[in-house]
Amino acid sequence: MKASTAITVVLAVFLLVGSANAVTFGAPDGNAHPWVGTLVFQAADGRFYSCTGTLLSSKVMVTAAHCTIDGGQLNLYTWVKFTPQIEWQSGWTADQHIAYLNDAKNGWIKASKVIPHPQYAGNYPNTYDVGLVLLGKPVSGAYGALPPLGFLGNIPTGNVDANLFTVVGYGMQGYIKPLYGDAWERYAGNVRLVELNSFSDGADASAKFSNNPGKTSGGSCYGDSGGPVFYGATNMIAAVVSWGITPCIGVDYQFRLDTPAAQNFIKAYLK
Repeated sequence: MKASTAITVVLAVFLLVGSANAVTFGAPDGNAHPWVGTLVFQAADGRFYSCTGTLLSSKVMVTAAHCTIDGGQLNLYTWVKFTPQIEWQSGWTADQHIAYLNDAKNGWIKASKVIPHPQYAGNYPNTYDVGLVLLGKPVSGAYGALPPLGFLGNIPTGNVDANLFTVVGYGMQGYIKPLYGDAWERYAGNVRLVELNSFSDGADASAKFSNNPGKTSGGSCYGDSGGPVFYGATNMIAAVVSWGITPCIGVDYQFRLDTPAAQNFIKAYLK
């Protein structure tokens, strides 16, 4: 939705042509992370986009701010679903898509409200790219958890066991040939923390993670925006997928959830 030659926000757009948009170099997640779901929303421009998010409680889902607002305008409508695989109809009008998403038998849950961080303005890398989706009905089960403040500052970088994270999302498996893949399915893969203090990380905003099959088995791509970067095999969400300089390969910059700016915003709604 927002992109330039330098920055690519990893969000997928449908453009009403039925394009289905998952974690690069990963593998199908199945039911390993049932509290991670996909978002479909109609933006103010009328087009439909997809992102990923994680339940923090029965009715509160954390995602990226850019999955809730664009150009100062909130999503017109937002729906979520938690099945491992997603089906999308091609050739439909906007009204037909809305009718499909609103039909309870199709399994989509309509959000009652979306809330971007109040300081989010799309200014990368000094961004507040975290948002919340409040569901219209509760979802029972396990949920993701917030990390301790400053958690990522204690993680050693490099190829060590303590530096292993799991990224989960419904985005594309790859964008550039021959790695192109576009199965709309929940995927998971492993990434490593590269650094916290580069210029592109911003001021306590983003963390740089690997997105390279030679280093680990995962990364993020279009449609993974807002998806969780779990620490190891835990349910602790260290960051949410935010943006990258190169499309779906190289490194990614994920917005940290271990900062006061993120947690003060989120916890106000978890109460």
